[in-house]
Amino acid sequence: MSEYDDYSTVFKALADPLRLRLLDTLPGREEKRTFCVCELASRLGVSQPCLSHHLNILKTAGLVGFRKDGCSAFYFVEKAQLGEALDAFRRRIQAE
Repeated sequence: MSEYDDYSTVFKALADPLRLRLLDTLPGREEKRTFCVCELASRLGVSQPCLSHHLNILKTAGLVGFRKDGCSAFYFVEKAQLGEALDAFRRRIQAE
């Protein structure tokens, strides 16, 4: 897998308005507040299966993480990974 594949995965994950809203809604890993899928679905006005699909895409791209508590999963933005991916691409295109 090349670095362009990594960039592509991140940018594909960012190319959807709902996923951008999710990233804007979710807290960072270090923040105390978290949201379970049912609460996020209600806030964003989408079904839980739809939300789970979008969260999985963001998780695969390394942009969100989660912690389990019983039967519930609580999601957060991986702000460091998001920043690093965007900064790495910016440096790449400015290098030459």
